[in-house]
Order: sequence, then structure tokens, then C-alpha cells
Amino acid sequence: MAMQSGFIKRIRDIMRKDAGINGDAQRIEQMVWMLFLKVYDAKEDDWELSEDNYVSIIPEECRWRHWAKADENGHALTGEKLLNFVNNTLFPTLKELTVTPDTPVKKAIVKSTFEDANNYMKDGVYLRQVIDIIDEIEFDDVKESHAFGFVYEEILRDLQAAGSSGEFYTPRAVTEFMALMIQPKLGENMADFACGTGGFITSWLGQLQKQVTDTKEQKQLDDSIYGIEKKPFPYLLCVTNMLLHDIETPNIYHKNSLQHNLLDYTDNDRFDVIMMNPPFGGHEDESIKNFFPSDLASSETADLFMSVIMYRLKAQGRAAVIVPDSFLSGLDNVKITLKQKLVSDFNLHTIIKLPSSVFAPYTTKATNILFFEKGKQTKDTWIYRLDIPSGMKHFSKSKPIKIENFTDIIEWWNNRKEIEEDGVYKAKRYTPDDFEDLGYNLETCCPYTVVDEVVERPLELIEDFNSKKDLLNGQINDVVDQIINHKVNDDIDDIEKKLGLIDKVVDLYQGIPDKLQRSVLQEAMEGRLSERLESDTPVEALLDAIKKERADLEKKKICKKATNVVAEDKPFDIPEKWSWVSLEWVTYPVGNKTNQIQTKDVKPNGDIPVVSQGQNLIDGYCDEKEKLIKDLPLVMFGDHTRNVKYIDFSFVIGADGTKFHHCITVNPKYMYYWMMYAASMLRNRGYARHYSLLKEQPVPLPPIEEQARIVKELDGLIAIINKLR
Repeated sequence: MAMQSGFIKRIRDIMRKDAGINGDAQRIEQMVWMLFLKVYDAKEDDWELSEDNYVSIIPEECRWRHWAKADENGHALTGEKLLNFVNNTLFPTLKELTVTPDTPVKKAIVKSTFEDANNYMKDGVYLRQVIDIIDEIEFDDVKESHAFGFVYEEILRDLQAAGSSGEFYTPRAVTEFMALMIQPKLGENMADFACGTGGFITSWLGQLQKQVTDTKEQKQLDDSIYGIEKKPFPYLLCVTNMLLHDIETPNIYHKNSLQHNLLDYTDNDRFDVIMMNPPFGGHEDESIKNFFPSDLASSETADLFMSVIMYRLKAQGRAAVIVPDSFLSGLDNVKITLKQKLVSDFNLHTIIKLPSSVFAPYTTKATNILFFEKGKQTKDTWIYRLDIPSGMKHFSKSKPIKIENFTDIIEWWNNRKEIEEDGVYKAKRYTPDDFEDLGYNLETCCPYTVVDEVVERPLELIEDFNSKKDLLNGQINDVVDQIINHKVNDDIDDIEKKLGLIDKVVDLYQGIPDKLQRSVLQEAMEGRLSERLESDTPVEALLDAIKKERADLEKKKICKKATNVVAEDKPFDIPEKWSWVSLEWVTYPVGNKTNQIQTKDVKPNGDIPVVSQGQNLIDGYCDEKEKLIKDLPLVMFGDHTRNVKYIDFSFVIGADGTKFHHCITVNPKYMYYWMMYAASMLRNRGYARHYSLLKEQPVPLPPIEEQARIVKELDGLIAIINKLR
């Protein structure tokens, strides 16, 4: 294949130099509109050969072949002339193309594609360089299924921060599994009302293509898809994806699926199959609620989409839908109503529970796949828990979920039986009565027994906190109303149970600071808080400096020999300009103290005070010796149960009160924050912070300048979080 990850890396490296690009999301959008025009030009080559008198909707001067390519003399637009053409001719022309009801879809998509597109680049020379790289791609060679999906997956892999801007997409293995289980049939139509780049549509086409034997059936396949996407550049990518799959008139629309009166849908608006992953974690504008009946007017996007799915599914139609855990566990009125409808008006026959790392690194929410049919009441619902494969801690960007991980479920699907492991059900049959007994909190069914080691993103934490806070506040208000109106049951247990809501509120507020701190530390260690700058010293130079300093220290017998050996199983993915290193390689021990509260001197390299245990003593010691310690290279302490402490100009690792380490050529406060992160992760897994465990944790090492930027970001964020304590 002509397109490899190097193609995206080259473009990204050029765009980073351009002052007009601000962040990874803009880099992707910039790349995408150029890819679209390149692909569209390749398709027009085909249409010109296959159609008599084909006329492009794009004026000649704005066609890719005219302005993006060099002429016969090797000359091409560049610099200010190129920038002026793109900003003042290309974009205005494509945004204002004349489109009528008679305009073929394959032509009309050009205008809809560029309605919300933007050129962010401000340097015409860099723009020229990016165009030249994209023009190298021969799309005629990219015909196989998922080919364009590969391009976008590579974009997301290389531009991790896109996940924090709300752009993440369903893993291919999940869409393929859902398409396989839904069993597409020729003649059926399929819809995705939040189609993103077209992952579900592509998997549907892949399954259906196996049944095509002639041109008539091929036409049925081409006409079987329908998609809506409200965000501009995912829509652009979806249309481009369909063109590359030879769907010349894709029924893909750029609009908001929720801006339509739910009760106005007719049979013509319904579909045989709906497969989708509704956006979750977001909240729609209040005006959107006006399109929904009062009992379904939720503020949560996922709930609104579930209502749309229910109303737009044909009788006997089938659906496969991804929902967050909050849908299964939610007890607000809308969620209860939706779940009651699912078992009364639909046959909710299967729920597949997915680990929280399936969408890593873009989101950490645990999710579930609901399979249901319209027109039948639910008699039985089978719930199956998909576990992390043996030997893995979690799925990740480098170790994503694969279709092979669904093999056991696929084999179980047609021969269902209950599966119990260690006293907990992995697969179990439930009835509507069971759900009613559970109060429609389905999260407790087939629960996970092994923690999926993924830390929630800060925005997800805040959204989850707000959702739980609003739910608890609503329940408390109901209790208060009952008390005021003397409607509380006189039973003491009932009153205490209701008033116990206050304890839940306290627990919610007390838990958020630690969770937020762990979350922002995770963001920092993954490189999500900091920008990569071309001016930064390459990390390779930092590694060489560490190696040189370590060799000198070893020669002077200040520290023992150590090698930079890092386990193959990394806890998460880091930016390519970073490197993994071992703790023992970037630090060295300078003292060996007991757990007693004391102050002693150790002399590996001059007199170095070491403070061991007891936070009050440490703070007091530092205050008393302020003038003295300003000139010393190190002040250390240990606290094996909870805290890591940092004192300016020095760094302390007191993993179990006995091991103290000095940093080698790295930012000591960056290492302090890494220590805080690693310690919190060990505690989260039920371990005390012992050095034997700590030293096994690999350290993500950015360039030295980026370490300082990370420290600055964390200083500010941790200070804010501490105000919540």
C-alpha cells in the first residue's frame, strides 16, 4: 500500500512548523480536506472515462489537477500565491457552488463537504510541501476494504491529542463483530445516525459484499447505506471513504440527527438495521429537548440517540448499539423509561459488556453493545462479559482489541449457556422480572472481577461527577419534598435509607480530588498536556547525557552500574518523540535509612541531609534549614503509605522509607510527578508503595524542555485540585 504511517508523520512534522495550526485537531482537519480533493480528483478520472460528456461541478481552476500539481515545466503554485489562491479563490468557490435538487449526490457532496472546512495554514511554502506529499499517493491502488480507514486510523494513532478534543472512533474489531452478529441481507437498508468516518457502514458493506454475485446485487449493496454526521471533518472523511469504496452516490448527510421532531417520523424514515455508537458523555443544547416527548427529553446525547434509534427502526428491524455503562446503571426517569421500552416494545436479546480500555486512548468509559429487535417483547436477555485477554492488563493504542478477542462470544452466540467463573457469572440469562427487581440497574449483572487498569480522562470525570451530583440532588429534593409534605413512610429504616443519600453526596465530593489528580497525572505522562516543539532537544540527546553522567558516577563509585532495561509490556502509549526508561537508570540511591523519624547525614558526594519519615518533621526541618539547604543538591524523605513530597532543587523517592534516589540529568520535579503518578497507580491496584514494585514501573521520558512545560501545567492543575480537598 502506498500510504504508510510515514506519510502522516511527514505531514504532521511540516504542519507543526506552521504558525496557523493550533493543536492536533486542526492538523487532522487540514489534512482531510486536501485528501478529499485528491480522492475526488481520482474518482473524476474514472467518471470521465465511464460517462459520456462528464462535467465536473468544480470549476477547472479549482480542480486538484489544475492548481495542486506542477505544470509540464515542473512549476507549481507556492508561497503567497498559493496561500492567496486557497483562501480567496478555492474555498469561496467550493463553499458557494450551485446545488439544486437535481444535482447528483456525487457532485453535491463537494459543496456540503466544504461548508464548514477551513484552511488553517498561514505559510504557503509549508502548504506546498504538504500538498506535494498528498499528491504522491496513488488512490487507484487503494481499493481494498478499509483502505481509507487505515489512513484515518494512522492519523489518530499519530495525533493522540485528537482524543481529548472529542474525536474518537469505534475500533474496527468492534464494528466488524457487530456487523457479523447482525447478519446483513441483500435488499436491507442500514443506518448510522452519528456515522463519524463511516466505520459501521464500511463493516456492513464488507459483510454484505460476500453475497454479491452480479451488477443488480451490487446496486442493492450500494443503495443500502444511510449516514448522518454533524461534525464537518468526520463527515468529509466518511464521504471520502465511501468514494474509495466505489459508492459514487453515498447517502451521507451533514446535519444533526437530533434536530427533528421524534413523533414526525414515518415508515419512509425507518430502516431494517441500525448499527451505531451514539456520542456519549456530551450534553445537547436545551432547545434539542423540544424535538422529543417530555418522558424522553434528556440532556444526555446517548439517551436522545437511543430514542431516535427506537423510533427509526422498522417493525422486525434489528439494531446493534453501543452504550456507556451509565446507561445500564442510570436511574433517572429518562433512562428508566428507555430501558422499560427496550424490554416491552423490543426484544433485547443480548448485551455484551466491554472493558473500559476498548476505546483507549481516546476515552476510558466502559461500554456495552445492545442487540435488539423491534416488534417483540423481551422474554430473555443474555448478558456476556468480555474479559481482557490473559496476560494483558488492558487494551491500548499499541495493543488494540481484535476480532479474535470475540471468538468465544461468536462460538457461544448460537449455543448459549450460562458461564460461571469463581462464583461470578461471565454469561447469564435474565428476564424482564429480574431487571425490574434490580430497579433497572443492569450494571450489577455479570460484573467485572478484575480491574481494567485505565484512568478516566479529566473531562469524563467531571461529566460523570456532574451527572451523579445532579441525580443525587434530584433524589434529595424528592426526599425533602416528602418530608415537608409528611409523605415519608414512618418506617425508621426507610427514613434512614433515604437520608443516606447525604452520605453518598459526601463520598462523591471526597472522591473527586484524588480521581482528578490521578487523571491529570495520567494525561501528563501520556503527553496530552504538552505540545511537541521542533526546538526541543531530541530525547536521544537526553539519553546520551544520562548515559554519560551515569558512566561518570559509576566510575567514581558514587552509584552502582545499571542498564536501561524496560519491560516490553508498557502501561500506555507515549508520543514518538519520547522514550521509555527504567527508574534505576535515571536515578541512583544515595542513602539507606530505617523507618524511624530522624535526620541523618549520608555522604555519597559531600554532606547531604536526608529526612526520613514524618511530614511535620520534614516541613519543620526545611523551614529551619532554609538557608543551608538552598546550596545542597538533595533533601530526601520517605513515606511508604501515602505521600510523595518535593522540595525545590531536589527530588525524593522514599518508596518504602528506605530507598532514596537522586535524579540524573532529568527535571527533578517531573520525576516527582511521575513518582506521584506511579505511587497512585500502585495504590489503586491495592499495593503499598514499595520500591520493589516501583522500580518495575517504566518511566516515560520527554525531551528536557517538554518536562519543564509538563511541570508548569501540573503545578497549576494540582494547585486547583488541592482547593477541592
